[in-house]
Amino acid sequence: PPPPTPPPPTPPPPAPPPPAVPTPSGSPSPSPPAPLLPSRPPFSPLPEGIVVEEVPVIKFTIVVTISAEVNGIDVTELEASFRSAQQCFEPECGLTVTLQPVEQSAARRALQTAETTAFSTASVFKDGNTLSAVRNANYVFAGKSAAQAGDILNQPVSKVDPDVNEREDTEPRAVAPPPPSAPPTPPPPSS
Repeated sequence: PPPPTPPPPTPPPPAPPPPAVPTPSGSPSPSPPAPLLPSRPPFSPLPEGIVVEEVPVIKFTIVVTISAEVNGIDVTELEASFRSAQQCFEPECGLTVTLQPVEQSAARRALQTAETTAFSTASVFKDGNTLSAVRNANYVFAGKSAAQAGDILNQPVSKVDPDVNEREDTEPRAVAPPPPSAPPTPPPPSS
């Protein structure tokens, strides 16, 4: 008789699903949004005397729709363009740009026109010297046409949300403590 045939190999177990990413509210989301710029904390080693404190900030978020796929957008270049448009410069103002693909309808997919929503949030010190300049720049930008915004951002912008999301918040920032007060000066020597 012929030798018995070996049993078929056992297929490997299915791979576990990717871990859920916690959202700020703590509930898991199925996947992170498309490329994010690194958030501020955790901070790299801080110089002597610099501490991390929660500071009051005002956040201004502007939203544009770009006629391009997420992967086709240079986030570093886009951040630099938003930084200038929003007058948001370190150390007074921190900028975060988030990109998310726009859900496509069947008609849009057929036309092969991908779109990406870009959220740019400028966080400026509430009591900082640049608050009014940042506020003004954000509202001016939100009033631009898609073509004007596209020229500023160097991207094919199809829509500019005319509403600026302005809100108070706190966030960790590396700050230098105030300088120590000078010791009292001794009285002048009597002659």
